Amino acid sequence: MKHAYDSSSNARGLSGFCVGALLLLTGACVGVRDTVDIAKTPPPGIGLGNEVTLLDTATEKLAALMTRDGRVHLLAITTGGDALHVVVSERGIEEKNKVGGDRHKYHEILAVADDAEGKVHLAINDKYWIWEKGAWRLVGSNRCALLARAGDFVACVTKASGKELGTAAQLGIQAGPGIVIPYVIRPAKIVLGEATSDGWSFRNVLDFNLRYLANLDNVGDAALSGDASGRLHLFFKAYEDNRFSYRYAELAPTGDAERDIEWRPSDGQASKLINSESDVVSLGGQWFIPASPPLPFAVDEQTGRALIFARRSKGFGGWIDAAVEIRGKLSGQPAPFPISTSRPMRLASAGGDRFHALVATDISLIYSTYRAGNWSGLTKVGEIGTQGLFVIGNASVQLASDGRRQALAIWPKKEGALAGRWIRLGEGE
Repeated sequence: MKHAYDSSSNARGLSGFCVGALLLLTGACVGVRDTVDIAKTPPPGIGLGNEVTLLDTATEKLAALMTRDGRVHLLAITTGGDALHVVVSERGIEEKNKVGGDRHKYHEILAVADDAEGKVHLAINDKYWIWEKGAWRLVGSNRCALLARAGDFVACVTKASGKELGTAAQLGIQAGPGIVIPYVIRPAKIVLGEATSDGWSFRNVLDFNLRYLANLDNVGDAALSGDASGRLHLFFKAYEDNRFSYRYAELAPTGDAERDIEWRPSDGQASKLINSESDVVSLGGQWFIPASPPLPFAVDEQTGRALIFARRSKGFGGWIDAAVEIRGKLSGQPAPFPISTSRPMRLASAGGDRFHALVATDISLIYSTYRAGNWSGLTKVGEIGTQGLFVIGNASVQLASDGRRQALAIWPKKEGALAGRWIRLGEGE
C-alpha cells in the first residue's frame, strides 16, 4: 500500500433579458444587468482622491494594512523579486524601503497585521519582522501563513502536518485510467497562535478529528480577520478526497479550555493545543462559493459580522456574484451585485455593518459599498492591467481600510506601475 504525504496536492458568470427557457435555467431576472452605467464622477456620499502612482515597478503580490493613524503600510513582492515597503498617507508617499535582502517569488507567504502598540508585524516567506520606530527588526524564523489583529493581540495561522499532530490515519483511493491506487494519509490541520514577546504561542487546532485536509500553501485559499472583542474569524477551503468545501470558524479566546492535543513540529518546541471546531458554509439552492482565489472576506470589527461572496450560474458561461453575511453558524440570503459576470476582488470593513468592496468588470475596477443586503455607490476607480500574460494581477489588488469610512484601493496597471486611490464615505453612506 502506498503512503501519501501530508499535503493536499493530491486531494486537490441575470442577463438584461429573460425568456421562458432561460428562466427555468437561472431563476428570476431582477436587479442584475449585464451592463450598468458607471458615472464618471462618484455618486453623492463618496469622495474619491486622485489616482496616484504608488510604485513604478510591476508587482506580483501585495499585502496592505491601514493603521489607526490613517497610514497604509503596503508590502509588495516585485517581478524582480524584491520585497518593498511603502508607507502612504492622503498627503502622498511618506516612506519607501526594502525589507531584507532576500529574493522572493509569488507563491511565498506575505501577511501583515498591527498590534495594540502600533507596531507592524510582517510574515514573509520564512522570516518574521516587526516595524517599529521607523525600521524593520528581524524577530526570527516564520511559519505563519496568515496574520490578523484581534482585540489586543496579534494572531497567526499556520498548517501542521498530520504526522506532527498525530491525526488518525485515513484510507483513500485515487483512481485513474485503468488504475486504482489505495493510500493512507494523516490529514494536515490549521493551528492558531498568539504573538508573544519573543515569538508565538500556539493554542488551537481546528477540527482535529475530521477527515479533511487544510492547505495554506495555495495562495488565497484562506482568509483571517479579527474583531475588537478578540474573536478570530477564519474562512478557508478544505479538501477531502477529490472534493473541496469552504469552512468558517469564529473563535473566542479559550485560554482556560483543556489543552489535550500534542503538536510536535519538526522545527520547534512541542505544544499542547485545544481542539476547536469550524462549520461548513452551506448556501443552499444554486449558489456556491467561487473557487478562484483570492477569497474576498471581511469582518466588521465592532459587531463581528462577516461577509463573503457567492456565485450563481446564469447559463451560457455567465454568472452572478452576491454578498453573503455570516453570523455565527448562520449565513444570510445572497445579495446580488448590480452587474453580472463581475469578478469579486476585495472586501473591507467600513464600520456600522457596512463594507467597502472592489469588483472587476472586464478591465474596470469598480468600488461599491454593501450594507444590510443592499449595494450602493458604484463608481469606477481605475483600470486593471498587467505587463504580461504570466504576471498574476489578482494578487496585486488590495483594499486597505481603517474599519471605518476611509479606504485605499490599490491595483496594477498595464504599463507596469502600481496605482492607488483614496476613498472616503460621507456620514450617510
